[in-house]
Amino acid sequence: MEEYVFTSVKSTGYKLLILETDDGKTVRRESGTVAWRCNNPGNLKFSPFSQNLGAIGKDINGHAVFPTIEHGNQARYTLLFLDTSRYFKRSLYETISIYAPASDGNDVDWYVSQIEGTTGINRNTRLCDLSPEQRNKLLESMKTVEGFQAGSERIEE
Repeated sequence: MEEYVFTSVKSTGYKLLILETDDGKTVRRESGTVAWRCNNPGNLKFSPFSQNLGAIGKDINGHAVFPTIEHGNQARYTLLFLDTSRYFKRSLYETISIYAPASDGNDVDWYVSQIEGTTGINRNTRLCDLSPEQRNKLLESMKTVEGFQAGSERIEE
């Protein structure tokens, strides 16, 4: 798939995003996961925070849409590791309890166990104590747990 820089959300529907690119093309993204359709591997919601980090709009369920996957990755990194972040001084378990709460239908214990198993990071380790390598492992593991699967993408005429 070609890499595009999206500038706006033209339309959204169930498992569908229609986006405009920086060179005026209209791209239709269907199926796949929210994380892929929205260039948003953290499944962040559209908010002033995500807008400040480059979000260009939202999908039908309120997930932020980023111009590129790099923008989405940076937004997630900033959300978790900025020293003023609500997560930065919390343990991995506390972070996941807020980031993917049980009240949203998430199994927090399972989510944390998946991260522990793939990264070796203990659930009681604070995010601020993670090395750069551990931070990257955490982000990759969260991307896997959150789900990141490409769907179909085509240019609309």
